[in-house]
Amino acid sequence: MKKFIHALCMLVMLTGIAACSSDDDNVTAYYPLTVNIELPEGISAADLTTASVTVTNVQTGRAYSSQESMDTYTFQLEGGSYNVQASMRINDGGSITSYNASREVSVYDATTLQLQLQEALSGGLIFKEVYYSMVKPNGKMPYMRDQFFEIYNNSDEVLYLDNCVLGLLEGTQGILPTAWMENGEIMDKYAMGYYTVAFAGTGKQYPVEPGKSVVIASQALDHIAETQEMYDSSAAGAKLSPVNLANADYEVCLIDYKPAMAIDNPDVPNMTIIHAATTGNYFSLPYTGNAIILAKLPEGVDPIAYAKDESNFMERPDGNYAGTKYLMIPQEYVLDGINIVNRDASKRTIRLRAEVDAGSVSLTENYSGLSIRRKVESITDDGRVILKDSNNSSADFRTDQIPTPGIIPSTVD
Repeated sequence: MKKFIHALCMLVMLTGIAACSSDDDNVTAYYPLTVNIELPEGISAADLTTASVTVTNVQTGRAYSSQESMDTYTFQLEGGSYNVQASMRINDGGSITSYNASREVSVYDATTLQLQLQEALSGGLIFKEVYYSMVKPNGKMPYMRDQFFEIYNNSDEVLYLDNCVLGLLEGTQGILPTAWMENGEIMDKYAMGYYTVAFAGTGKQYPVEPGKSVVIASQALDHIAETQEMYDSSAAGAKLSPVNLANADYEVCLIDYKPAMAIDNPDVPNMTIIHAATTGNYFSLPYTGNAIILAKLPEGVDPIAYAKDESNFMERPDGNYAGTKYLMIPQEYVLDGINIVNRDASKRTIRLRAEVDAGSVSLTENYSGLSIRRKVESITDDGRVILKDSNNSSADFRTDQIPTPGIIPSTVD
């Protein structure tokens, strides 16, 4: 009996030791990440009107942020890879200047990161709204034809879309990182994928008044009516398209590339297709997202001629797809861009430099029939809406919005 009790006591002791050992092994380790902000010469943290530093775990999507105006930020983080985004703004009462930076860093020990902020690109022509999520009218097949891109004149003067280029960047969300890197950083010129379209005008052929927008449709149709014909209300997840684009300002007609799928609304002018890296059925984003840009070529440079000039092409720097050349758009031509990324945080690929977009934006659900829309920052005394444009889509855009093509919001977000 004594031997049995002794053995039982030993078993309890060993179990306790094993349990303690297991608990110790499962303790989460945290490491300090110190982010030092380097502002342009002549500017200090005291000059900043607003500041934001966000650190996001690439694997889990968990984010940590601070809105204090400081030179140094410290975060206690679990081991992992993190995307660090910094956005600072100065409002002198007459104009707003934004400064951005973005870097990815591994944190498995005490880590210090130097972030050198650059003045963000500022252009009066910006994206107001992008609808790309699509729907499944019968609960099965995605309806891909109803996407649109809306461009807004955020300035106080008439601007012209002539020689502006619109397109998606080369690559697929989930393939990390972007192939277009140089010395460990995203290149300052962008490779165009899919179709690239342009306003091939004479210089003042495509005006946009202050506070007005233009809607570019993948296909200029009443998509609500089109999806009504295939709608199955009993199917799980079935939705009608939320948009009627029959009165869009422009459409992308692919009659020369996909004649069986193309639709040409005679009442809506066609965009000029200047390049096709791949020939999909529609001018559209994948539901997982991708980066997009709006650029304006220098005065006197014809978009069609630009896309035929071999000196404007290059191969991937990583050596993949050898022999395939991509149309390149220098960052200095870019007016606006958005890192539209996968809703899965572990599959998000950043393709734009921080000067263009220091953040990213995504939808919560696929095939939701919802859009991303830029926030309203203010409304002038004469009623002109000023959209938020800090070149940080994480802060500038509202996600999961009911699409409103051609409708300008009337209240501040």
